[in-house]
Amino acid sequence: MRALLAAVMSGILFFLSQGVADVWPLGWLAPMPLLWFAYGDAPRWQVFLASLAGFALGQAYLAQCYWGQLPPAVIVPLIVAMSVTFAIAVVFSGEALRRGSSWGTLVAFPALYTALEYLIGIVSPHGSFGALGYAQVSFPAGVQVAALFGVHAVTFLLCLCANAVALLLRRRWTQGGAGIALCALALVCGLVRLAEAEGARVRVAALADTETRNAQHRQHTLASEETAAQTYATYIGQLKDVRVVAIPEGAVQMQAGDENVVLAPLAAAARASGATVVVGTFTPEPAQNRAFVFLPDGTVETYEKRHLLAPFETEIPGRDPGFLGAGYATQICKDMDFAGTVRATAGHVVRLMIVPADDFGRDKWIHARMAVMRGIENGFAVLRSAFDGLETISDAQGRVLVSAPTSQAGMVAVQADVPLGSGPTLYTRVGDLFPYVCALLSFLVGARMLVWKRVRRTIAHLLVAPSTDDPV
Repeated sequence: MRALLAAVMSGILFFLSQGVADVWPLGWLAPMPLLWFAYGDAPRWQVFLASLAGFALGQAYLAQCYWGQLPPAVIVPLIVAMSVTFAIAVVFSGEALRRGSSWGTLVAFPALYTALEYLIGIVSPHGSFGALGYAQVSFPAGVQVAALFGVHAVTFLLCLCANAVALLLRRRWTQGGAGIALCALALVCGLVRLAEAEGARVRVAALADTETRNAQHRQHTLASEETAAQTYATYIGQLKDVRVVAIPEGAVQMQAGDENVVLAPLAAAARASGATVVVGTFTPEPAQNRAFVFLPDGTVETYEKRHLLAPFETEIPGRDPGFLGAGYATQICKDMDFAGTVRATAGHVVRLMIVPADDFGRDKWIHARMAVMRGIENGFAVLRSAFDGLETISDAQGRVLVSAPTSQAGMVAVQADVPLGSGPTLYTRVGDLFPYVCALLSFLVGARMLVWKRVRRTIAHLLVAPSTDDPV
């Protein structure tokens, strides 16, 4: 009964904090019921199965977002991998406590799960999608540690907090109190970073017109393609003092060789308005998913999407970093799920990232917050416009200045004066060092458990061994 109760409680907390409900405070406690259960006298197999079931239950939000839109083969392997690694980390932490390592127990769970979460992100075709740290993007003070060590450092904090509470409930006052104190210190540092002076502001805008996109899907004619580009160009002409415009992924669809004709209105709008215009385009044959960038001086840059969503996207991935100069860069949708890819681009000193995207409707904030996290990690503001999602403008500390859903009829437009980021952070420079430190901590805790087990066996053997001296 206790196993079932712990699994259900954690599952609900994970579901509400990670999913569309976005109840982020619950993320700090989500693993706690299962950790509390692990620190009791339950058999290891019960702890493993309860942890596996509890975490998997929490990931039901993925089915809520993508059921009927993505095949199970896309999502199920990710859920299984995360659930198994979570269960392993909980059992590992329970063993640390059983073998007399109270201080090791404090870091055992957060360190091992963080290391395993990072490993999943390396091998997964979805990058870091599903990382626990994304659940805190709506709480800026709680995610500033990402500027030091990336999203996985936020995951570590969440796991540390839940673990500390579980230890307190098991009357491990010193270790639990130390864990809470470390989390509180991280939040104070986050508040300090949020209070730092802002950079120069630039007026930016995100545009999206779903009806125009749908018309292109129905008609597939040169006239519909030209109409799409002209619709956005006309609206850009009505904007005041806007210096950067983002238009969603695949907003203009065209045949190969028609680029100059179809996109001419957007090039003219960029010159006339003095704005940099980034528009997502799609060419069916050969399949190309690109962003065209029109600069005010008439220069045209192109960027090809580097990370594709199989099996839907069959284009050849691009290789260029997407740096546009003057502190601007662009990525397309799923590219922002890959921290390493974005970090390499951020090394060019990016202060504003412009992101055309296309989402799945119900996942609008879940996917948008991943792009916001990349801005925190690397010190740049984010301008993102997504069909079937959100238009968002966020600063380099992850504060969303304005957002709007793009599912409504007609042109959806948001504008804001966003402070440019300061550029490369410590995370941009050192990369994913923190998960490797977590892996080392896990190894040390595991090694101590093995050594302690042998020491106990040796002592027990000595105590029970018969004496070799004959009595006189």
